[in-house]
Amino acid sequence: MRANFKFKIFPMDLSVVITHHRDTVLLKKCLSALQKELKGVDSEIIVAVSECQKEVLEELKNDFSGVDFLLFEKNLYFVRLANRGLERAKGEYVLLLNDDVVVSDGSVKSLLDFLKNNSRVGLAGPKILYPNGENQQSYFRFYTPFVILCRRSFLGKLKVCRKINNRFLYKNKGGFLKIMEVDWLMNGAGIMARREDIEKVGLLDERFKHYFSDVDWARRFWQNGLKVVYYPEAIFYHHHKKSSGGGMMSLLFNKMARMHLVDGVRYFWKWGIKTPNF
Repeated sequence: MRANFKFKIFPMDLSVVITHHRDTVLLKKCLSALQKELKGVDSEIIVAVSECQKEVLEELKNDFSGVDFLLFEKNLYFVRLANRGLERAKGEYVLLLNDDVVVSDGSVKSLLDFLKNNSRVGLAGPKILYPNGENQQSYFRFYTPFVILCRRSFLGKLKVCRKINNRFLYKNKGGFLKIMEVDWLMNGAGIMARREDIEKVGLLDERFKHYFSDVDWARRFWQNGLKVVYYPEAIFYHHHKKSSGGGMMSLLFNKMARMHLVDGVRYFWKWGIKTPNF
C-alpha cells in the first residue's frame, strides 16, 4: 500500500517581516545588513510601514528595489503592524524584527539552521547587543504582578524584590552565553518561527497594542507543546530606546508608559496572575 504523505509547499525558505515607523536612518541600516546576510538564501523582505510618508518611501523603494513595502496611513502600533506583515509572508520560516535591529554576518542563517534542526522549538531568538557591544536582556520569565511592582516602584530596592528581579532576568542561569529554554523572548529585537507553527498557535493577539504581546505569544507556543529558546550563537544589534521606561510617575507624562500599563492589565485579565507550569 502506498503511504499517504502530505507535504506543504512554500514559495520560499524565509520571510523577514520588519515593522517600521518613521526613523528611516535605522531602517536603511537594517535593510542593508539584511540584504547582505540573505545572499544565497531563498527569501523575501517585507517592511510593514505605519504612518507612511510617500516622499520618503519613494527614496527607500529606489534604494532597496527588492523589498516589499506594505503601507498604512495610520499608526497601527506594533501588534497589528506585525500581523499584517506576517499575513503577507510566504516563507516556510519567518523572522520578525523592528527596524532598529541590525543583523550580524551569519546570524540569520545560523538561527534558520537551528530551527531546521530542532523541530520541537517553536520560537528562537538571538543574542542581542547594544550598538556598543554591551549585552541587552531579551529573554525573561513570565510576569507576575509582584515582578511589575518590584520593577516599577520604590520597592525595587528591597532584598526580596532584587531576588524576584534576578529570577525574572534569569541571572542565576549562566549569563548570555548559554543556549537555553526560556519563558519568553522580546519580539521586536528579533524572533524566528516556522510558518506552520504560527498557523497552529495563531498570530499576535490584537487585544494588545504594543506590549505584552510577546509574553502572550510565547505562552501560547508553550501551550501548544513548542519550546521557546534563546540562541546566543546568532547575534543581532538592537538600537533600543525604552520609550515606556520610568517609575509610576511616568504614567502621568508618558503615553507609551500608559500603553504598557493597559496592555499589562489585558495580559493578566486574559491569563490570570499565576505563572504556567509547562
